Amino acid sequence: MNTSARSTVVVGVDGTRDGERAIRYGTAMASREDLDLRLVHVSADTEVYAPMLPDIDIDMGAVREKGESVLREAQKEAQDSGFASNRTTTVLARGSRSAALLQQAQDARCIVLGSRTSAVQHLLTGATSMSVAAHSPVPVHCVPRSWSADREPSGRLVVGVDGSEADPKVLEEAFAEARLRGASLEIVHAWRPESPYDASITGRVLRDEWGKVTREALTRRINEVAIHHAGVEWTLRLDFERVPAALHEAAVNADLLVLGRHGHHPVLGLLVGSNTRTLLHNAPCPVAVVPILSDDQ
Repeated sequence: MNTSARSTVVVGVDGTRDGERAIRYGTAMASREDLDLRLVHVSADTEVYAPMLPDIDIDMGAVREKGESVLREAQKEAQDSGFASNRTTTVLARGSRSAALLQQAQDARCIVLGSRTSAVQHLLTGATSMSVAAHSPVPVHCVPRSWSADREPSGRLVVGVDGSEADPKVLEEAFAEARLRGASLEIVHAWRPESPYDASITGRVLRDEWGKVTREALTRRINEVAIHHAGVEWTLRLDFERVPAALHEAAVNADLLVLGRHGHHPVLGLLVGSNTRTLLHNAPCPVAVVPILSDDQ
C-alpha cells in the first residue's frame, strides 16, 4: 500500500468526552507530524421502536442538525487545543459508524478513536473501535479514559513483537512513532507454556534456553529496522509470562502501546487476535493497532 500521499489524521467524534479526548490526541499527532485534521461524525440510521406504541416518524432534519452541532463543538475543541482551523475539515456521515470511518482512510495517516472501558458502555459502543481496528488499512489509535493531554509525556513507547513475519512492519511503525515523539522504545516479547505443569516441569532450564535463543533472533530482526531510525534508543524485554499480562505491565506510564493486527479467523470475521482485543479493552495507555498488509495492498 502506498502511504506517501497520506496527509490526514482522521478522528471519530460523537459529542461525548470520549470524542473530546480523541480530538485532543489527534490534534497533538497532527501538529507533531505536520498533518491535516479531519473530524468525522456518523449519524447512525435511526429507528425508534417502543413496545405498545405505533411507529414513530424520525425528523431527519433534526438528526442532521444534531450532527452538525456535534461537529461544530468538535471543531471548537480542536481550535481550543491550538490546532489551525484552516487545516481542519469536518465530515457528517450516515449509516454504519465503522464503515463510514473506514471510508475516510484513503488519505489517512491513521484513525483516532476514544475507547470506552466500562463494561456497560463497551457493550453499547465498543464494537465500533474493534471493527475499525479489525478492518482499517492504516493504524488505528484507541485512546482510553486514563489518558490526559495535560499529563507530561513519559518519553517511553512500548511495542509487542511475537517473532513472526509481522514484526518488521510493527517495529517500523513503533520506531517511527518514537522518533517523531523524541521517545525511547521498549520492545517486549512474552511467552509462557500454556499448561502450568509444562512450566513447572521444565523450570529454569527452559526459561534460560528460550531467553538466549529468542534474544539473539529478535536482536538481529530489530537491528534491521533500527538502523533506519538513528537516534532512537531501544531496549528488548523478554518476559516469561502470558502476552497480555506482560504487555499490560510494560505499558504502565507509557505514552503508547503498539501492536500488530493478527487475524486468526478471517472467515468468522475475527480479524483482531485475542491478545490485541484484551489490550484494547484494558491497556493503561493509548494503543495503536498496526495492520499487517502486503506491499501491494
